[in-house]
Amino acid sequence: MQKIKSRSFALIIPILIFSGIFFYIYKLILTTLKFDPSKNQNSRATEYSYVILSSENNILSKLSRKFEIDNSQNKIPIFFKQSFISSEDKRFYQHKGIDLKSISRALFQNIRSGFVKEGGSTITQQVARLLFLNNDLSFQRKIKEIFISFILEFRYSKNQILKLYLNNIYLGSGAYGVNEASQVYFGKLIEELTLSEISLIAGLAPAPSIYSPYENIELAIKNRNKVLESMYLDGYISLANKNKAIKEKIKLNYPTADNFLNDKLLINFILDETEKKIENKKDYKFLIIKSSINKNWQETAQKISRYVGPKDIEFALLSIESNTGLIRTMVTSRTPLFNGYNRVTSSVRPLGSTFKIIPYAAALIEGTKLSDKFEDLPKCWENYCPKNFSEEYRGKISLIESFKSSSNIVPISITKKIGLKNIINLANVFGLGYEQEFEEFPSLAIGSYGDNLLNITNAYSALNNNGIINSPSIIEKIESFKNQTIWKNKFISKKILDLKVNKKINKLLEKSVKEGTSKAAFIEGKKIYGKTGTSDGNKDLWFIGSLHNLTTGIWIGYDDNKESELSSGNAAYLWKKFIAEIYKIPIKK
Repeated sequence: MQKIKSRSFALIIPILIFSGIFFYIYKLILTTLKFDPSKNQNSRATEYSYVILSSENNILSKLSRKFEIDNSQNKIPIFFKQSFISSEDKRFYQHKGIDLKSISRALFQNIRSGFVKEGGSTITQQVARLLFLNNDLSFQRKIKEIFISFILEFRYSKNQILKLYLNNIYLGSGAYGVNEASQVYFGKLIEELTLSEISLIAGLAPAPSIYSPYENIELAIKNRNKVLESMYLDGYISLANKNKAIKEKIKLNYPTADNFLNDKLLINFILDETEKKIENKKDYKFLIIKSSINKNWQETAQKISRYVGPKDIEFALLSIESNTGLIRTMVTSRTPLFNGYNRVTSSVRPLGSTFKIIPYAAALIEGTKLSDKFEDLPKCWENYCPKNFSEEYRGKISLIESFKSSSNIVPISITKKIGLKNIINLANVFGLGYEQEFEEFPSLAIGSYGDNLLNITNAYSALNNNGIINSPSIIEKIESFKNQTIWKNKFISKKILDLKVNKKINKLLEKSVKEGTSKAAFIEGKKIYGKTGTSDGNKDLWFIGSLHNLTTGIWIGYDDNKESELSSGNAAYLWKKFIAEIYKIPIKK
């Protein structure tokens, strides 16, 4: 009886091991077969190729769409196909996912040289790693890779596997796929690349950081020449084509701090807005997007951002054309090349004194005169006892004087008299209070609640447009490849303020810049309407100002909300510096 139990136990162990292996392989097969390549995106997916233009028709950005896996009509350009096959997997069309000849040759070369000189992975194996695994050097990972490669070869055609590879391979400098590499290194669509440029991109595949043309152009060119030589020996190109490509001078699209076109946040915002405008994205394979961005102004604004210190403090700037709502400048960060957070649209921060236009507008709507007197003395509302920023109090002062000195007491008094609900309703009319819902607390009157730079700048833009608010837009027109108009901006506007009231608010804003807390923005001989704003601890520093038909907002602060040693005067001065440069106005230093 004991012997039977021992035999049964001895049989159970291999059965369990076999079952475990079977289940593991079954799960691996199921996962691979269920895989949807369209959902595997290392970066933003676009269903169309695009060219983004500035308002002056300069090219801001170009990007080819990724290859469509299931669309046989969407073909890979022949030199791309040949360059990667020749340099990465010569027997791609012969093997079934694993190339024993290549593995043997690589093993022999590596043993002979004493280090890993050559890899034996096929393009299919690389796809397996890119989509399902990682680059861990382990036996278990290699076994998985082989299994997945066989399944991929079963599920997809060779051209589909090649598309998966070219869509997802990392080629350095944040580029996933040959379409992004084409944009990053050359600022071109893939169809515009020369044989020399394609070969340089293909040469990045083994080690993008080592062969990066930004890091070592000589090494990148040397590897490009190896790819060209391999293509020639494999019969893909003629000797004349090879020599011509080798002689061609590489003209890189160098990313620099001055080159705002590498601001992915700005480009992605333009693309997000584009997709809201077109109903059926899949109907278009190529779009020409005319943005409202002024290229020269944008580059000027990006340079201005570098005047801000300390090193880790952040900056955002937005300019809106007041009578149209068109966004002419949008700086999302001091370092847009390396930053992934849009401080113009996504950052909701306390508005400080920039919000005071709302209670003052409400008072003027109610019939209050600019000369009417208010008490600017320490006061409590139940348990809330606010102070003026400077802790200076002026006793009985006029409405215009209280705004000039940015009193905190007066706007709260106005708000309590008019009613918090009415103040919130008016703020909503100005487009405020939707990012963070305003609540009925007295501190609302002095900007304790938050909003983003886009909304507060657009509110001031309405004041610069005779009380007419426009829907802000960064796109002027969208066209198809054949220049057929798909969408055109119709400029949605709404009258929100009586002209007489609007003029009085502008008097308040002009006085603030000429004589008050916003005087760091003052330019001799210019009529500027603006207001600074500061949150507790100088955590948020604002200035929103208008000159001519342009309203520009600036925010400075730390992303982690820590206190700053700067003041809102710094924001006002940078506004002045930006305006002076774009309008060529001489200012005293």
